[in-house]
Amino acid sequence: MPAPAQSPAAHPQAAPTQTAKEKKKQEKEAKRKAKAAAKAKPGKSKDVAKPAAAGERFDVPRPGGRLSGGRATHVAARMTAMVTVSLLALGTVGVMAYTAGHPAPVETGITDEQVSQFRLTSFPVERAIAFADRYARLCANQNPEQAEQRRQAIARLSSSGVDTTCGWDGKGSQVVAYSVWSGYMEPIAEYPQHGYYIGIQVQLTTGALRTLSVPVWVDDLKSGNGMRVVGDVGTLPQPDQATPPTVKDPLQVDSELSGDLQGKLFADFFTSWGSSNGTTLTRYVAPGASNAARAGLRGALDSPKVSDVKVLLPKGVGATDGHKWKVDDVTWARVSVQWTTGSAHVTERYRVQIVLTDQGWFVKDIRAGVPDEAGGKAPAS
Repeated sequence: MPAPAQSPAAHPQAAPTQTAKEKKKQEKEAKRKAKAAAKAKPGKSKDVAKPAAAGERFDVPRPGGRLSGGRATHVAARMTAMVTVSLLALGTVGVMAYTAGHPAPVETGITDEQVSQFRLTSFPVERAIAFADRYARLCANQNPEQAEQRRQAIARLSSSGVDTTCGWDGKGSQVVAYSVWSGYMEPIAEYPQHGYYIGIQVQLTTGALRTLSVPVWVDDLKSGNGMRVVGDVGTLPQPDQATPPTVKDPLQVDSELSGDLQGKLFADFFTSWGSSNGTTLTRYVAPGASNAARAGLRGALDSPKVSDVKVLLPKGVGATDGHKWKVDDVTWARVSVQWTTGSAHVTERYRVQIVLTDQGWFVKDIRAGVPDEAGGKAPAS
C-alpha cells in the first residue's frame, strides 16, 4: 500500500539561502536609515539661530546707524574703556617726558646752619682751590728781577681794582717751598653763592709758614668757568694746637710672640715688600691679603731693618695671662722699620695685621703710622 502523504507542518520546506549581494544591500539600507534618524533627532547647536516668534519685530540698522539695546550698550562700553586706556597711556608718557626735562623741586629739610656746617654748596670747591693756590704762590714768590712778569700774571687772574703787586714793595726775595689748602672757606657777602674766601697755607724755603686768604669769584657754578680773584689777600692766624689725651685702655703686648715673629716673619716680609718682589712675597702673605700687603713700595725705600715688634693681645687679655693662640686668630702688630734712602736712614712705623694658619703666621694687611699711647703736649721748642 502506498505510504500516506506527510502534512506541510510535519515537513516544512527549507528557506532559500540569502546571497552576499542581498546582505550587503540590507546593511547599506540600515546605515541610510540610521543616518536619516540621526538628522531627524533634535539637537542644540550654537550656529543655529532660534527662529523668531510669529509677529516678533527685530530692527536692522541702516548704513551709518547704530544698534540699540544690550548689544549696543556692550559695544559702547568696550569702546569707552579702550579710549580711556589710550588716553591714560598718552597722559603718562606726556608727564614722564615733561618731568624728565623739568625736575620737580625737592624739599630737603636742610637748614642754613647744616649747609654751613657740612659745606653743602654748588660752588666748584676743588677748581676754586686750585685757582686760589696758583694765585697765592704768585703772591708769596717774590723776586725783584721778575717783578714785572709777576705783576702781569697777577693782573690776568684778578679783577681790575685788585693790587697787582699783591702788597709787595719790590724789595727782598722769598721762595715758596710748597702750598696746600688749609681747609678754610668763608662766603663773600658781596657775591652770594658765587664767591668764597679760600685759605691757602704757604711754606717758604726759610721754613716760615703763612695762610693766605684769597677771595675767589666764579661766574658759572656748574662748569666752574669764569674765575677771578676779586679782592686783596691777607694772612690768617695759624690754627691752635690742643693737648691730646693718653690712649684709653691700650691693648697689652705678647712679648714672646713679638720676639719670635721679628726674625721669622717680619724681617723677610719687609725685605720682599720694600722691593715689591711678588715671588717671595707669596711666602709671607695670607690668601686674600689686602692689595697694600701684596703691592709693596716698588723700591722707594730699601734695605729694611726691623728694630721693634709689638704683637697685640686680644682686648681684655693681660700680658701675664699666658694667652694661647688658635688657628684663624687675627691680631695686629706694631712694627718699627729702618729704611735706607740715598745716603740717609729713616725709621718708620707700621701696623701689620697677621693671621695664624696651620702653617704659621702670615701677613693679612699693612697700614702706615702708629698712634702715640702717651699723648700729652709736645715741647714748646
